[in-house]
Amino acid sequence: MELTILSQGKDEMEILVKGETHTLMNIIKATLLEDPRIETAFYDVKRLSNSVEREPVLYIKTMPGEKPIEILKDVADKIMAMCDEFSTAFTKAVQQK
Repeated sequence: MELTILSQGKDEMEILVKGETHTLMNIIKATLLEDPRIETAFYDVKRLSNSVEREPVLYIKTMPGEKPIEILKDVADKIMAMCDEFSTAFTKAVQQK
């Protein structure tokens, strides 16, 4: 995975998420939209001018006064915690079998 910030303003940003698919992008988008500091979040899979590959671009717009990069960091931490919780529950389920 390679991240490139394509544009960044006071309350919005666009990030190229090279090498990822709908699987990760849907989790990021859904988790962003759960955050009350987010006005909108979506991604689009685009073909960039210098590539034959189609790559996802994440767009985030926050409520006034909120910083998109900080919210994205919080969302990344939340997703990691969800993965850890799933891993723990899965390990416990396998051990009980």
